[in-house]
Amino acid sequence: MKDSHLLLTGRVLTGLVAVVLILAGVLKLLNVGVEDMVEGLKKANLVQHQTLISVTAIVCGLLLLIPYTQRFGCWMATSYWGGAIVAHLTYNDSVAMPASFLGMLWVGVFLTDRSTPAQSE
Repeated sequence: MKDSHLLLTGRVLTGLVAVVLILAGVLKLLNVGVEDMVEGLKKANLVQHQTLISVTAIVCGLLLLIPYTQRFGCWMATSYWGGAIVAHLTYNDSVAMPASFLGMLWVGVFLTDRSTPAQSE
């Protein structure tokens, strides 16, 4: 595959994860259509931190969209998705969703990062 195709694929994957983070954060802040997410926070005993979790998701998503801050956004979003995985594990829920977004993030950032072997040739 050409470098331009790899770069585009990486940007699409990273952008998708960023949009999901921003959308989930905004919806949680506004309490619009997030009954399942709020229920999960209640099960994990984290509902008192809903605002902090929402703002963190939005910040992670925004950092991922800015090329200069993408690496830092990746670190933060990795921590965010890791926390989501732990929260899901605390109430015996499937970790497939947060783990899949985490995997898409890593692949996307790997493909867009020019310092990786896939892009350095």
